[in-house]
Amino acid sequence: MAQKARVLLTYASPLFNKNWDGSNERWDAALKAGLAAETQLTADGFGLYGSTIKQWESMFLIDNAFCSEAITVQLCGPGTTATAVNNSWEKGIRLQSQGGTGGGTTAPKEMIDLFPMANGSRPTAANGYNDFTFFVNRDPRFYRTFAFSGVRWANKENANPVVWAYRWLDAANKIGFADANSAVSSPAFVRKMTNLAASNATNYQYSGTDIFEYRYAELLLNIAECYAALGQTGNTSAYLGRIRNRVGIPAANNYGIGTLTDKYTAIEAVLYERRVELAYEGKRYWDVQRWMLYDNAVLPGLTGGTVSKLGLTPINGTQRTGNYLQYKNTAASSTVDPLAASRASVAADPDAANFQAQLTALAAFYNTNFIRTALITPLDNFSGLPVKIKFNPNYYISGLNNTALTQNPWLLQTVGWNDANGGAGTLNYQE
Repeated sequence: MAQKARVLLTYASPLFNKNWDGSNERWDAALKAGLAAETQLTADGFGLYGSTIKQWESMFLIDNAFCSEAITVQLCGPGTTATAVNNSWEKGIRLQSQGGTGGGTTAPKEMIDLFPMANGSRPTAANGYNDFTFFVNRDPRFYRTFAFSGVRWANKENANPVVWAYRWLDAANKIGFADANSAVSSPAFVRKMTNLAASNATNYQYSGTDIFEYRYAELLLNIAECYAALGQTGNTSAYLGRIRNRVGIPAANNYGIGTLTDKYTAIEAVLYERRVELAYEGKRYWDVQRWMLYDNAVLPGLTGGTVSKLGLTPINGTQRTGNYLQYKNTAASSTVDPLAASRASVAADPDAANFQAQLTALAAFYNTNFIRTALITPLDNFSGLPVKIKFNPNYYISGLNNTALTQNPWLLQTVGWNDANGGAGTLNYQE
């Protein structure tokens, strides 16, 4: 039932529905399916897992046991046998000092700046956001999605679980790194769905932790989106409020969302919440596809313009931004960490009762010791030169290859692609 609701939501979305903004038929069907799935799942014991941010974090580690949040699960198992399906996420996101292979997973500035403030408001200067001390006063999910220099990120073997990833320059401009050049291309790195008790001695690579493919929270967000597209902004707010209430965001000003004035602001609010709640769970790609968010441009015969209608900036023409977190003074040597002694007493633990006070102290440490500088090689580059995103409108739905077309002459080629004879494709997927 939940899968049916997801399919119907996709069918109602602009990529497949040129009348998404004028007809309610498909949105009504998707909403009906979503509510039916919610009712049945609730009766079967499913629902949002937990009522605290700590429980939100720990639910991803429920393994080989029922979890009310998990609708669809990729089962994994430990070991190196040929039949074992391992979860290698932990190995990929850990810093080199913790035994990771890739030296951490960089969080671009655009993601760091995305998450709401602690009261649920958007991270703007007017709302008190400082993008240098970006970790101060943020949505509780921020601290369970990202790690950053000065924060506790444990594993089983690490006796000093506070991570540091920055660089420094000596008088000869030789570079030193706090974590063997790990995750230095950004001041923050992904830590979501990590196990603080994971053991590198048994190799993160062979983790058996199951992967949640479809969560109850996503179903609620699907329902919220249907309500938004139907102009039922009150119901949209109610469902978004359930998502935010679960992680401890205060209820004031509609959990920081404010008043949704029309269906377009409501849809944008849902897409925003999906980026936060479902970050790094493989959902954003499909949201961008089905809402056609790369640009307003579309192929002839198709309907687009959703970017402008939702008040968004096109993704085309943008690029991910990385930065060095760098010691602001000249170090005595590239091989000796100039902050090794002073940072020893600095730590922020998301599970500590005085976490906010720890973050305030960490912010003071940043202001005293660090600057943020541009990368030598941009995150998005080709042969070292910066490039910007360019997604052509025919990429939304791929064409069929020539082999399929020549062997099946009754097949129509997708619009935007040439057929086996070089003619323009005619299959309009919005119809």
